[in-house]
Formats: sequence, C-alpha cells, structure tokens
Amino acid sequence: MRRKRKKQRASAIARREFLRLTGLVGTSFALSGIRMPSAFGQSRYGGTLRISVSRGLKTLNPIMHISGPEWMATKWMYNNLTRLNHRREVVPDLAESWEANENATVWTFRLKQGVQFHSGKELTAADVVATLMTVVKPEVAAPYAAELGPIKDAEAVDRYTVKITLSSPFADFPVSMTVPSARIIEKEALEGDLDLLASKEFGSGPFRLKEFVPGDHIIVERYDNYFKTGFPYLDRVELRVLPEPSAEVIALQNRETDLIWEVPSELFATVATTPGVDGLEVAGGTFSNVILPSDKPPFDDNRVREALKYTVDRDLMLAAVVGGRGEIGHDHPVSSAYRFYHKLPTRRRDIEKAKALLKEAGYADGLSLKLFVANRPAIREQIAVVLKEMAKPAGFVIEVELVSYDRYLAQIWNKGVPYVGFYGTRPTADAILMKLFHPEFGIDEGRWGGSHRQHLQLLEEARATAEDEKRRPLYARFQEIAQQEGPFVIPLFRSELSAKWNYVQDYTMNPSVYEVDLEAVWLAEKQK
Repeated sequence: MRRKRKKQRASAIARREFLRLTGLVGTSFALSGIRMPSAFGQSRYGGTLRISVSRGLKTLNPIMHISGPEWMATKWMYNNLTRLNHRREVVPDLAESWEANENATVWTFRLKQGVQFHSGKELTAADVVATLMTVVKPEVAAPYAAELGPIKDAEAVDRYTVKITLSSPFADFPVSMTVPSARIIEKEALEGDLDLLASKEFGSGPFRLKEFVPGDHIIVERYDNYFKTGFPYLDRVELRVLPEPSAEVIALQNRETDLIWEVPSELFATVATTPGVDGLEVAGGTFSNVILPSDKPPFDDNRVREALKYTVDRDLMLAAVVGGRGEIGHDHPVSSAYRFYHKLPTRRRDIEKAKALLKEAGYADGLSLKLFVANRPAIREQIAVVLKEMAKPAGFVIEVELVSYDRYLAQIWNKGVPYVGFYGTRPTADAILMKLFHPEFGIDEGRWGGSHRQHLQLLEEARATAEDEKRRPLYARFQEIAQQEGPFVIPLFRSELSAKWNYVQDYTMNPSVYEVDLEAVWLAEKQK
C-alpha cells in the first residue's frame, strides 16, 4: 500500500533575535515537503540508488571521520540539530527551534519529540549532550572538533531542551551544528567502546546500516520509522569505491551505477554528453592549497612566500587544471560561495618580481624544495605539476613527490612540511578560516597563526559579532592580509561537478558537496 507523505514544516523560531544572529532575516526556510513537478511524473517509493566515489571510505565514526565520502555516508544514517539546504541556509533537523542570549554565548535548542534511533530508543536531550561533550573531549582527539565552535558545556534542561554554553560569543553557532562531526549519536553507544562507531551505526537518519566493507562499499536501507513522515522514498542506497575516476565514468555509462558523486573536470564533458545523463555543476568553495610552513626556513620569510605566489598565472592554472570550471583564487580559502567573500584584485604573474623577492631573501641562486602530493583526488597532483613548471623561471626547483592517500594522512597531512591539501566547501567563512589559520579553533595548517595573533583577532571579533555589516569589514581585512602574507598558495576554486542518470529524480547538489541529501530522491522508470 502506498504511503501518504506529509508536508514537513520548519518550525517557527522562538525569537527574531535568532534570525538576526544567524543572518537569515529576509530569507525563508526550505520546506522539505514542497517540490517542483517532475517530467517523470509522480514521486514513487522503492528501488536502489547506486553511487560511486573514488576515495576515502574507511570509517563510519561521525566523531573521527575525515573524508567527504565518509561525511556523505554518515549523513544518511544520522541527523544533526540543524542542516544546510542547497541555498546554504540553516534549517531545522532534530531541533525544532533555537535561540541565543544577548551576546551569543548561550544557545538553547528545543528538540522535536518522538524521534527514534534505529534501535527504537527515543532521541532526547541526553543524547545531544553526550554527543557534543564526547566530540570536544581533548582525550578523544576528534580531528574536526574545533569546527563545532567553542563549546564549554552542554546540559539537558529537560527531556527535549538542550542548553549549550560557549567559552566565547559565536554568532554562527547554529550553522556549526550542521557539520559532519555534530551528528547526534545514541548516548549508550558513547558510554561503551567508541571503536565500535567505526563499523556500526547508532543514528536516527532516514537509512540504517545493512553492510559496510571499509575501502570498498557501504549499503544502507530505508528506516521505516523515520521521524519525517513519508520519507525516504528509496529502499536502499549502495555506495561503491571505484579508485579510478575513468572506471566511475564507465560504470555510469554501463548503468552499473546511477550517480557519480564527484566528476573530475577533465571527464565532465564526456559524462555530461552521454545521452540520458545529467551533468550537474554548482559554484562552490572546494580548493587545493599549497602549504608553505611559515615556522621554519625558507617560508618563515614572507618574501619567499610572496615570490612563489608571483609565479602563478592564475587564469592559465584555472584553464589547465579544471578547464575553466571554477573561479580564480586569491591565496585565502574564501570563495564567492560564502556570504563574507571579499573581492580582491588578482595577483598577476610577475617572474621578475619573484626573482627580486628571492634575491632579497637571500636566495639569489634559486631555491629547491620537495612538495608532497597525495594521489587522490587528481587535482592535487595537477596543481603541483603546473606550479612546478610555472615557478621554474623564477628559480624555484620543485620536486613533486606523489604518495598514497593513506601515507599522506598518516605522515604528511598537517605535519609541518610543504604539501598540497584539499578542502571542500564549509558551512561558513568562519569555519574554513578558523580551520586553516587558528591554532586553538583549528589546525593552523601553515604554522602561521601562532606568530600572527594580531591578525587572528579579526577572526575572533568577527565570530563574536552578530550584525553582518560589522562582520563584513573584519573578514574583508583578514582576506587581504591572507593574500599578502598568508602561508598558502590557493590559485583557484573548482566548481562542484557530479553526474546522474535522468531517472534519478529530485536530487539537488549542495555547494557543500558532502551534503548529499537523499530523503526526497526517488527513481523513475528507467528508459531503454
């Protein structure tokens, strides 16, 4: 018997102050029960959606996962207090409303009642408190704990109300509750062996775990008692790892899969011109950053950092690496996808200027360095190879060392050596800036923040300020400083590219590409 679906309404927010604090005045929440008519007809239940990825499916632990595919998979099995829709607006998920005190240091979330974990237990404030306090425990060493914000304490006011106290004001806190590390986990699972979270799930999401083989595949099935009545439509989702992007394309064309999560730019035209396949593209903030460790020679001298930045032809890099599908980068991690993006003049390639800066810094005869690059995704190596050739005329001799992704994670990433990183679009400018630059609220990936505390104060003041008109100049000034003095070469931002068969209906890409929301996705009859 066909199940009737009920429209889901975003609950009214308790105070207009919330709208002001989160910057949503003048916007509206997405109503998850409203959809545009489909050329394939009425939505229908059933079927298996098969998705491919090329990397990073090692764990299901929401506290410890670090890759986009892992973030995507846990979204299907868990819920957050809030979520981001495809317009990058924060909307309710487990929380039905929230509000802050006057200086945004205490946030109160009221939960929806009747939400059940897959175990059958009701989700309550105690589960939220247990999750948040576990993530921020120093001994747990959650790699993305700082992205939750400066959480000092959390308490259950009653069965369905959570009060979260922060150590400093944070206007974007409801947005930070959308991040993958803030998935709400059943309290009992957190009181036992946390290692079990790597292979089992303890969530309340639209799908429940059926099978997981690390590095190969995950299968989830519809959870019939999901709290959003009528959702999801799919019976089953299979996520497969196909390490070579070309193999992903072949699998899609042979209808062995239905959707490719990320399509490399060099393969996008091939996929998008396949009859019956929809090529999907949205502007985002995904980038690869060349890390120049600024706590030791040679990159502790800003003249050397500037010299390397001056060797980059950014227009050519954009064309060569992503086929023009993206936008120019200005050596900081904020793209035009973020609301606090500040447009800066493009640094033009100037080899003579680069040579002069190297000479002033004591490297008149040039400079040799090793640049480590993980073998996935391919954009890392592409940027490294192009940079190597662009920098050569100025006297930089760059040895590019390609390493396996596993070795990169274990021995290279955030270890204070030059390498090429890779980051997807974060919920806010605060999230990505704090992540990369701040020693306490992030990882200070370029080892720069510790010696530039006066500049970090701009970020700290911006996150504590509610009014956009006051926050904007603070973020603008920091972006200017990062371009001029920062520890990264960020030449471009790529568009988010995906592909699916046209029978996959009501799938909408999110600029935060790991936010793969499958609640409303359904499968039309496949065309011959």
